[in-house]
Amino acid sequence: MAKIFAPIASLLISVTLLLLGHGLQSTLIPLASRAYQFSDLLIGFAASAYFAGFVLGGIITPHVVVRAGHIRGFAVMVSSMSAAALLHPLVTDAYAWVLFRFITGFCVSGLYLIIESWLNEFADNENRGLVMSAYIIVNYAAFTVGQLMVTLAQPESFYLFAIASIIISVAVMPVAMTKAAQPAPIAIVKLDLRRVFKTSQAAIISAFLIGVVLGSHLTFAPIYAVEKGYNPLTQAPVFAAMLGLGGIISQWPLGRFSDRVDRRVVLLIISILGGVASVAITLLDDVPFYLFLIVGAVIGALTQPAYSLAAAHGYDNAKESGYVRMAAGLLVSYGLGSAIGPSVTSILMQFYGPDVLFLFPTVLLAILAIYLMVRISQKDPVRDAQKEDFDLAATASVLGVVSPEVFSEEDRYVVVPDEWEPSEEEDPEDEVNGGEIPEGELPEDAAQEPAQLPEVEVDEAVANAITEGNGVSQDKKAIEGDPDGEDEDEEDGASDDMKDKDSTR
Repeated sequence: MAKIFAPIASLLISVTLLLLGHGLQSTLIPLASRAYQFSDLLIGFAASAYFAGFVLGGIITPHVVVRAGHIRGFAVMVSSMSAAALLHPLVTDAYAWVLFRFITGFCVSGLYLIIESWLNEFADNENRGLVMSAYIIVNYAAFTVGQLMVTLAQPESFYLFAIASIIISVAVMPVAMTKAAQPAPIAIVKLDLRRVFKTSQAAIISAFLIGVVLGSHLTFAPIYAVEKGYNPLTQAPVFAAMLGLGGIISQWPLGRFSDRVDRRVVLLIISILGGVASVAITLLDDVPFYLFLIVGAVIGALTQPAYSLAAAHGYDNAKESGYVRMAAGLLVSYGLGSAIGPSVTSILMQFYGPDVLFLFPTVLLAILAIYLMVRISQKDPVRDAQKEDFDLAATASVLGVVSPEVFSEEDRYVVVPDEWEPSEEEDPEDEVNGGEIPEGELPEDAAQEPAQLPEVEVDEAVANAITEGNGVSQDKKAIEGDPDGEDEDEEDGASDDMKDKDSTR
């Protein structure tokens, strides 16, 4: 056990600090926005900007790491996220906060990708489940504790924003001091939503609808508690944390249960029950706070695992070679839903009041339930032999692109950025000659190498002149039997082999 976790201890410490600061901000921002009397519409826009930044960060971060490396890329993301946290109390303008939340979402996504690529470097298919499960537990626990830290001071005070910034800044220290070697550049995952949707419509549609629901909950849960008459300092943050805590408790048991039955049936059941619980909480007025918390925890327990079940169902329908493509499609679908949800909810809240936070998700869950009933009646369930065991890491909604298996560079949907230069005519579906370079053609990156000169007969006087002028004549060395020339020829051959492998990828 110690041998597994010792190399990644610094990463897990950094993750803990990052998620403490991130969890603190996620609950603090809505409450501070309300204290500054920002409109619900702009609060929703700020939340949508966060999720939009999250999706964009997943696309751009691999290129940042290629340019600067993992440690420098990590430092850039942490510094930007810390600065954005401090800018909130310094610039109390609602439109500026939309920009700050976009930056935060971008940085959080980038940090997830960097950390997960590092963890994958130390994980193989034998210990990956243990490593990634520990990572998930640290994520959930630190995020929840960060939400509860909002109770330390008034939400509009500079104090909490400063704490968040300090915690996030300190998170760079364990990574900066690590002795662990930097992994290879983060792989770019090429997106193919059309193919993913064709593979599992239920998974993609469910991920999108659940993203709308959970994005709204994460944004407006503390505000809803305040609107219901509970204390914004001591009670509202606890209610927001209970939604997440309920999901943490139920995710693993529901996931394991879905291994034994049709996952769509489990998703259907929790969608119906989640809708009922969402209606119930809107009927609670002037009730003891503990009862309000219990109902909130039940809602979280029934809605938050829904994405995990949808993701697991998607992997069941995908071939092993399609796991990475499915993971990317699920993440984008969920991210788009999360970006749309807060804005739509905020618009509806202006017309129909705070109860829309749970009534609107009720409508979405009802739509999802009807859709699932239709799909269940039309398509047979996945056979048990084809099912993958529930994977907590691969199905979590808080991470980047994590598939049930370690990324393989041989997968055509996984591309190492510094080795991939797509041409306009490239078609990822076409595999000519088993991925080998057709005779007479060269890979594009070969154009970047110095051209190999053909062997020619060189006049002895010219050769001597070149040698005396510090030139290089490999042909002459080879003719004279120079051992260095032979070594260089062997290296050139190895280089050509590597080019062929790169082209195959």
